[in-house]
Amino acid sequence: MTSAPIKGKLVPLPPDGGWGWVVVIGSFFIHVFADGFVYSFGILAEKLMIEFNSNNTMTSLIVSMLTGFTLGAGPLASAVCNKYGCRITTIIGAGVAFVGCLLSCFATEIWHFVISVGVIMGIGFGLVYCPAIVIVTMYFESKRSLATGIAVAGAGVGAVVFGPINTFIISNYGWRYVFVLFLFVIILCAVCGATFVPLQFALVPDDDDDGEYNDVFEDEVKKIDYNKRFEEKVSLLSPPQVLERSMSQCCDIQKNNQHARPSSSVGAVDLEPLLRPRCGTIGERNSGYLNRKDVFYTGSISNVAEFRANPDKYRSTGSLHTALNIHTHHTGTVGDDRESGHGCDQSLDGMNEKKETDFMDDIEGSNMFKTINNMFSFQLLLDPAFLLFAISNLLTSVGFNSPLYFLPLHVTNILSDNNVSGNILSVYGTANTIGRLIFGVVADQKLPLPAGLGDDTARNRLWMYNISLTICGIVTAFCYKFDGYILLDIYAVLFGFTIASYVCLTSVILVDLLGLDKLTNAFGLLLLWQGVGTVIGPLVSGYLADLTGNYTLSFVFCGINLMVSGLMLFVIPYFKRKDDVDVSNKQRSSQ
Repeated sequence: MTSAPIKGKLVPLPPDGGWGWVVVIGSFFIHVFADGFVYSFGILAEKLMIEFNSNNTMTSLIVSMLTGFTLGAGPLASAVCNKYGCRITTIIGAGVAFVGCLLSCFATEIWHFVISVGVIMGIGFGLVYCPAIVIVTMYFESKRSLATGIAVAGAGVGAVVFGPINTFIISNYGWRYVFVLFLFVIILCAVCGATFVPLQFALVPDDDDDGEYNDVFEDEVKKIDYNKRFEEKVSLLSPPQVLERSMSQCCDIQKNNQHARPSSSVGAVDLEPLLRPRCGTIGERNSGYLNRKDVFYTGSISNVAEFRANPDKYRSTGSLHTALNIHTHHTGTVGDDRESGHGCDQSLDGMNEKKETDFMDDIEGSNMFKTINNMFSFQLLLDPAFLLFAISNLLTSVGFNSPLYFLPLHVTNILSDNNVSGNILSVYGTANTIGRLIFGVVADQKLPLPAGLGDDTARNRLWMYNISLTICGIVTAFCYKFDGYILLDIYAVLFGFTIASYVCLTSVILVDLLGLDKLTNAFGLLLLWQGVGTVIGPLVSGYLADLTGNYTLSFVFCGINLMVSGLMLFVIPYFKRKDDVDVSNKQRSSQ
């Protein structure tokens, strides 16, 4: 055996189909279940106010904490997902949410729900949401826009399904049985998370390596699943001495003078020094999903010029810069041994303790704090275009959840009928589902506008985002004028369809503004802003409702925030042009 220093990247192998569609279905139903609870909470809140003699401000604190912790837990969920993988993170999140939902069944004071629903279920849903998006983006590239569009459309379906169901349960059995129902629903979230099978990864050499070396390396990559390989051959109680393997050729790559030489065939590999069990800690092999720069990009990544120029750079979840003794080049499912619960790390033959530590450090998922730190680099706020977009996002978050939360209360207040609010939520959900699918598909397309105005897809996306949020804000501010059942249905359609752009286009516009390299950092900062906005919005709206005795000012407040958030982004092209001019001037001055 010969050893060689290897320098390369861990690159996932997205199938763009196959089991990926099962993953999409799992993600879809997670959105149905989790968002179904959040979006239909207004129906439940009405009964809680009556049961516990509470006001709008206190009850709205529940949904403020629920949505705030869901978004605020995003960076934590990202770090956990990076270390333990999407499947484990989803199941942990479902377990946390289950505990909160169970405690809610026995609540005797309104503030109990602030803790059980707002804090505990909020954190649980946060741990569920992140992997439900991340795993879809990992499985798809060319079809990513369609796949993520289908997955997030589950949120609208959740409103369609659980609005009427919650109304029926409350009317016939009582509000506590809504939480009983969601105990079973949350278990289904864990079942859906179990479909998030880790991807196979390949070790790909860096671009600066010799072409001949790359060709031999690529030829020798074998798609071998870590779970199957070691579960069948290795017992943790008595590690075997020899691992039998049939191989037509095993390639030892020795990089002398930038040349690669295949070695002779090997029939067995001595595992005594190869395997060293590392006692039962989950997460000793780290996926590093969040190290992939495009992991939060929900559009079709193959349409991004940066990705087309260097796909392996943006697929990479980690790098290997340590001299390793490589006996065969293979792909494996990074983290499979972790998620199957083995809790041992198979170290490479001849690797000393220091090298093994270096290896694990290079796969950056091993450091959860590093993941969080990468998402919270505040230097990005010095970029005027991003700062403007972040402020807009904050205002959108203030007005995003409150109208949906107060809509059932507003409907009951106007129509004096408790049973129609669920139907109007279903109308909202249908429109929102259609909107998410349409925005997801159209976002990557040129528009048939005169004089070639629709040829710039980045500009199209920004305009669609701005115009839809502006319209959403205007109709929400004048919601108090929609005073009949049909008119309220019309409002639900307009609000549901236009607000879908906020969910579908945010990450895509971030890439248009900043590029793929800064997406994770930008998305992490936006999660922080969104968490603050979703806490402020319902609280202020609830206070205004208590102050006036109706929900008119609550909708006006939300509508103004949404409208301003859309209008202010029309100046972003000015900042981008100015930034491009500054960059050009610096380049000329340096020449």
